[in-house]
Amino acid sequence: MILQSTDPSRLLIIFIPQLIVACTFLFIAVKLLIRNRPRPIITLSMFYFFTAFGLIFNAIFIVIAAFIPDNELLLQTLYFFTVYPMLISPIFILTFIVSILKLEFVFTIKKQLIITIIYGFVNCLIFFVPYGITFTEQWRPIYSWTFSMCIYIFFTVGIVIPTMIYSRRLIKTFQDKILKKKLVTFIIGVFGTFLILFGAVLYITWQDPLFRSLWVVITFFLMISSAIFIYYGIGREL
Repeated sequence: MILQSTDPSRLLIIFIPQLIVACTFLFIAVKLLIRNRPRPIITLSMFYFFTAFGLIFNAIFIVIAAFIPDNELLLQTLYFFTVYPMLISPIFILTFIVSILKLEFVFTIKKQLIITIIYGFVNCLIFFVPYGITFTEQWRPIYSWTFSMCIYIFFTVGIVIPTMIYSRRLIKTFQDKILKKKLVTFIIGVFGTFLILFGAVLYITWQDPLFRSLWVVITFFLMISSAIFIYYGIGREL
């Protein structure tokens, strides 16, 4: 029944690569928490958890769209819980870096929560862009260029630029060459995840068949490698 109502290639993309990535992210998050639970580790694990939850909800969204395509409210709600966690997850990378760079009495839990809540609230507002997200008859999402540009601008200003600034400061604080190499590995993984978000938004916005075919392959390997780089770069050392 699913194969009759949904593009088989879409099911293949969701249930194999995305769920493998989701399981990998959940595994790393649990492994981090089992080892130790200081605030930076908990913060970093939230990045993995939120990304995994978004991917899992995406798989659920595809299944519901196949079985109950007429339930518009349910499908729109599920899609929100697909996109929102993945848009939120990078804030945990940024606050993780800041929490390492600054002492706990400077970057308190209260400040961290305020930054996370503000970032999450603004991300919610982006979803109210008129005609920002539309769906085909098969419930394939299509983003308007206005919606995509809002994501790009806010993400660049709110996450990418601050991460670049604080990452540079963090590198300067490390004297040991081995630790610096690990930090560079971590930062490569971080910006790999940023590239994934930019590419994913473009994938849904720009309906170019060649790019969409290439991106499906690229994003799978990029997500796995970025997650491992982040973990082995610095997450495992804390």
